[in-house]
Amino acid sequence: MNNDIFYSGFGMKRRVWLKMFCGLLMVSTLSACTGDRYQQQADVIKGHVEMFYGHLQSHQPAQAVADNEQIEVLALRSEERLLRRVGQMRQGERTQEWKIIKTAKETAAENWLALARYFSESQQYKKALGTYQRIIETYQGLAYQLYVDRAKTGLQDVEAILDTETPVGPVR
Repeated sequence: MNNDIFYSGFGMKRRVWLKMFCGLLMVSTLSACTGDRYQQQADVIKGHVEMFYGHLQSHQPAQAVADNEQIEVLALRSEERLLRRVGQMRQGERTQEWKIIKTAKETAAENWLALARYFSESQQYKKALGTYQRIIETYQGLAYQLYVDRAKTGLQDVEAILDTETPVGPVR
């Protein structure tokens, strides 16, 4: 049922580590071109990504959720700061703030997808459905369409699994 062709040849552990590597690469790319405050924020995101995937590896999804929610909080705080200070910031500062926001939101969306796959692969289908639905409802706009599309595909896959598991009673 998994339509993710890129990852289909990998086991869960390899996919988790591959996702962690991609997330860290994205964060480190951002941190290479940021100032001190932005470097600190990038490091915070990177730390939460490492902990998120570590918790998934240790089968501690509740802790993984907490780490991913912290990434979302960082994005929200950065958005609030940008909106509050937009007239006081230089263009370079605004650009850096947007990079942090974009990185945090994309990282969180990618992590939610990884969590949903984790739930699906561990046959926790209701949790997978809820996680996919969260992505669809939370990440609006063209910038996040890839994540929403992947969540919709995952949602359909899990629903198909649940439909095949539903026992059909005798017809009367």
